Order: sequence, then structure tokens, then C-alpha cells
Amino acid sequence: MPISFRKHEEFFTFHDPMQDGKLIDRKTEIRFDPLTGETSRIIFDPGAPFVPKDYSELAKETEGAKCPFCAENVSKITPRFPDELVEGGRFVGKEAVVFPNLFPYSKHNAVVRMSEQHYVKLEEFTKELISDSFNAPHQYIQNILEFDSKTEYVSINWNYLPPSGGSILHPHIHVLASEQPTNYQATVTSDSHAFYEKEGKNYFTSLAAEESTLGERWIGKEGSIDWMHAFAPKSHCDFIGVFEAATFNELTTDSYGDLAESLLRFFHYFKEIGLESFNAALFIPVNKHAAEQVHFRLIPRMTIGALETSDMNVFNYLHGEPLTLKAPEEVARNAAKFF
Repeated sequence: MPISFRKHEEFFTFHDPMQDGKLIDRKTEIRFDPLTGETSRIIFDPGAPFVPKDYSELAKETEGAKCPFCAENVSKITPRFPDELVEGGRFVGKEAVVFPNLFPYSKHNAVVRMSEQHYVKLEEFTKELISDSFNAPHQYIQNILEFDSKTEYVSINWNYLPPSGGSILHPHIHVLASEQPTNYQATVTSDSHAFYEKEGKNYFTSLAAEESTLGERWIGKEGSIDWMHAFAPKSHCDFIGVFEAATFNELTTDSYGDLAESLLRFFHYFKEIGLESFNAALFIPVNKHAAEQVHFRLIPRMTIGALETSDMNVFNYLHGEPLTLKAPEEVARNAAKFF
């Protein structure tokens, strides 16, 4: 069936002490992902502002000799690839350094040390730094595909700052490659192929065209990437970038430059509303198929209140049901100002 944006509204009736005991109906909105049918919930937003945390003191405590990614350590104590895979054991970009993960998450797992600077604030990232960090592992991925013909699933993943799950403050990203997909990759691949079989069209390019026409969650275009907010978001914000490239072999230096420029625009938006941390992933099909497309997802992360409570809870982990405080249409409208 064609792309549809389906939602279900539920109302909970109670006396609200914040409104002098007035009997009110408060809405919860359940949205269905247009591709997978998975649900997420938009809940009442109390209007509390996002408050970013300053990690400057933590940076001073963890930099230099204490950090494996700082300049004096990265070439000495990080692992090396076998020479038959990577001559010299590591890939080196302008500042980016690519080396194996000591405790891998996947059959192939590289870490990319992004910068020489130990703590890079959102406003300090540059297009050159980000694009270098995605360009540097490109040759590593190419070598994997030549070295291991079973590899089908590739992603480049970024956890920025502790709320995202990042365990080292020094900015770094992970490259994963395997013949085994993650749950997300398996679901999206299967459902994208099913969509193509029924509709004869690529889901992601169709989604971008539909969202551009509707304008409700459309954010803008940066070079070769179309940006929109997810209809059924995986967190409080969920930005989707659809590339013109369909596979790894179609990604170019310009593709990574467009991604870097896009991320800088989102970082400006994050700073304006008080967001600092995020999770991001670039999903890269290996084998060309009309049903598949390179795409990116960007989800801000935060802690909540004086207890610095995690923004993830039993709904996310045990129910598999993302929650969001923000209406996607409102977020998209505000983020679009930066494009």
C-alpha cells in the first residue's frame, strides 16, 4: 500500500491539581511508522526547558595521559589492524585516526578518533572535522568488502557525550560491518523490499518526496540529502536524512561534506533549544537494489530534572515503544529555520 501516516488518539480523564482541580481530558497520541508499522507515543509536554550540561571540568580530568585517543596515546596504545587488511595497521586522515575496537560489537568494528582536541563542544565542530571523520573510514570499509565478501550490512555510528552512552569524552565514531544485521537493519531491509514489491518504488525516496509535498515534517535539502522529521519518532526528536546515494559505492567525498554541513545546521538548532548530546547512525547498503537507500538518523539525548534522569525507560527497552514529548511537526518547523 502507498505511504500512509496513521495515528490513534487516546484520552485520559482526571482532575488536574495544576488547574484548581478542573476535570480535563489529556491526550496521548500513538503513531505508526509508515514503513514498519512500529508504534511510538507522543505524550503531554510539561514545557520544561532542556538544560545542557557543561563537561569542561570532566574534560580536564580525563584528557592527556588518561585518554587513549589524545595525541600522545593514539598511535601508541590503540590496537592495529592486520597488515593484510590495512597496511601500517591504521588509517589516518587529517585529524581522524581509524583503528580496531578492543571490544568489538560486530565482526568488523573500527573506532574513528575524530579530532586531536579532547573535548569538542557542539559549536566547535567544523565541516572539515566531521567530513574527515566520515571520509577516513571509507577506505577501511572498502577493504572489508574486498577482504570479506560475506559482508552485507554497514553502518557508521556516533554517540556524543555521556547521555548518549558515549564512554569516552574524546569525540569518536564506530564503524560496524557484518553479514548479520542489527534488528533495525533487518526490519528496514525486509520492509523496504516488501514496499518495493507492492508499490514498485523505493520507500525512502518516496518518503522524501511525500514529506516534501506535505511540508508538515519537511526540514530541507542540503546538497544530496533530503531531511525530514520522522512521523513516528524513536525519541523526543528523530531526524531522517535520505541520500541520493543508494549504496556504499555511490558515496563520495561530497556526500560526506553534505552530511557534515547538515549536522552543523542541526547543532545550531540544538544549541538554541538547550540540547547537547545525541545518537546518530549512517546506514549503508552494500549491494545495489532498487528497494534500498543510504540514510541517516539523528536523535538528541538528554537527562531530565535535578536527578539527571535518563530519557530512556521501561517503555523504550522492555516495551520497545519510543516516547516523545515533542510533536514532530513542531520540531520540524523549528529545525527547518536552520536550513
